[in-house]
Amino acid sequence: MTKLDKIMRKTTKYAARLYKEWLEHKKIIIGVDYDDTIFPWRFSSQEQCDKVIKELILCKNTGAYITIFTCSNVDRFQEIKDYCKSKGLEIDSINENPISLPYGNVNKIYANIFIDDRAGLNESLLILTTARTMYFNKELALNENETEF
Repeated sequence: MTKLDKIMRKTTKYAARLYKEWLEHKKIIIGVDYDDTIFPWRFSSQEQCDKVIKELILCKNTGAYITIFTCSNVDRFQEIKDYCKSKGLEIDSINENPISLPYGNVNKIYANIFIDDRAGLNESLLILTTARTMYFNKELALNENETEF
C-alpha cells in the first residue's frame, strides 16, 4: 500500500465518522482558527483562505454551527465578525463553547472537526469536504461496514 493509499484510507475513515455525526445530529460543529486559516496573516494567501471560506459557507448552508477559535484579543472580535460577513461567511460564535456539559466545558471548545493552519489544514479540509459531499449525496455514502473506527 502506497503512502497516498494510506492517507486516503485515513481520510475516508475520518470523513465517514464525521458524516455519521452529521446524520445523527442533523448538523455538526466546526471549530475554525482565524489567522492564516480564513484570514491571510503571515503564511497564507487570500486565495488559500478563500478556499477554506468557500467550504465553510457550503457547510453553513446545511446548518453547520461555526465557531471561530482564536488567540486574538477580544478587541479584535468585531474585526473578525466584519471580515467574515464581508466574505459571506456567517459565524455563530467566537471563543465560546457551543454546547454545555457533559461534552463541553470552559477549558476547551467542543467541535466535531477543527480547521486550523497549524493542525493539518489541508487534511482537515479534505475530511470536511468529503463528509459534506457524503451528506449532500447520501446515496454515495460509505457502507458503515466498509470503514473501521
